[in-house]
Amino acid sequence: MKAGIQTRLLFTTTLVLGTCLSLGGYILDRSFKASVLAGAEEQLRLVTYSLMGAVDVMDGQVLLREEPPEPRLNQPESGLYASIVGGDDEWQSTSARTTDIGFPSEVLAGAPGEFVFTQMNGSRPGTYYLSTAVIWGADDGDVLTFTVATAATEFEAAIRGFRRNLSLGALAVALLFIAAQFAALRWGLLPLRQMAEEVRELERGERERLSLGYPAELANLAENLDAFVEHEQRSRARYSNALEDLAHSLKTPLAVIRNALDDRSQSQRELLADQLQRMESTVHHQLSRASVRGPVVVGGVVDLATLLARLLRALQAAYVERNLQLAADVPEDLKVRGDERDLMEILGNVLENAFKYADSWVSVVARASEGGVEVIVDDDGAGIPEALRQEVLSRGTRADEMQPGQGIGLSVVAELVQLYQGRLEISESDRGGARLKVWLRGGH
Repeated sequence: MKAGIQTRLLFTTTLVLGTCLSLGGYILDRSFKASVLAGAEEQLRLVTYSLMGAVDVMDGQVLLREEPPEPRLNQPESGLYASIVGGDDEWQSTSARTTDIGFPSEVLAGAPGEFVFTQMNGSRPGTYYLSTAVIWGADDGDVLTFTVATAATEFEAAIRGFRRNLSLGALAVALLFIAAQFAALRWGLLPLRQMAEEVRELERGERERLSLGYPAELANLAENLDAFVEHEQRSRARYSNALEDLAHSLKTPLAVIRNALDDRSQSQRELLADQLQRMESTVHHQLSRASVRGPVVVGGVVDLATLLARLLRALQAAYVERNLQLAADVPEDLKVRGDERDLMEILGNVLENAFKYADSWVSVVARASEGGVEVIVDDDGAGIPEALRQEVLSRGTRADEMQPGQGIGLSVVAELVQLYQGRLEISESDRGGARLKVWLRGGH
């Protein structure tokens, strides 16, 4: 099933919004993380400069002239550590000596004057290192390597907190946007839903025109639909009147010809009677084909149980002398969409053939099937030979070409069922007669 316009628009905007928010969140996350790392590096750089102001080298030994400028360097497990390497000597802060922090060679600066910022991750929480090498004293003085380290716990917590807040904020924005977009789509597509409902009312015959006041984008469509419905109604009324006039005009000449048979010889009467019968059959058949209404824009929902009950009562009265046994199973809630005269043409022809050619029994079963309604008519007569089944269902088969006893109205039924996008199947009933199965779309 294809998605509706509202679903498509909502899905598309949600997809675009999700992509934009994800990309924006990724950029913000990277920017914030870079800012946090830059802040950590700046803090370590300040500690490094303060150590440079307090260090001295005497007889190849690295000494501090005063207490470390940063109190945390004297506190065990403080999270701030320092190391100064010069020649064969190395000074480490109290906080570094009381831990296994370590200052691996890969974090140490190489050439003098450069700063190297490194992030190390191990079994313990991550650690940030900043190292720089300085020529201490004259040009041929010792090279001192200052390395300051800090635990990354505080900075990583800030990054995690930012990511959590960013995710919650993006989710809130997304939900708010989706809700606003859904409300906007509902409001924007309201005229389309209104038009769809009014078209359904037109189909059910509950209104004759669409209402006024549609937006400019739909106004022309509404006007065209109204014009189409009016044109169809006028055309159908004109065709119906023309057919009624044709039938009426043919009645009198045929009656005159039949009355004239009394004045003819026996051979002439038989010849004229045969030709008259062929003319009446042909006229009836062609009028039936021409009067097919077919699916229409302005239709209705027909109660199948009521329609079948009317047909069965009429046929039982017409064939009362045959004393047929009738078995009918038609639920009360079955509905069929279409024109009532078309449905009477379809079911009336099928039922009349069953009553006409049955020996003693006719069965009518109706049931819901495949989103529509299925009507099965069985009889216990001679049935329809398999060689003729396709012929009677073929579109355009002439009535006067059908063999006697095979139901001349079935070609009209087949054509009408095809117009209604239904199905007509002929097979053999359980009692050896004919089984005609008609499937039509159900009503709403």
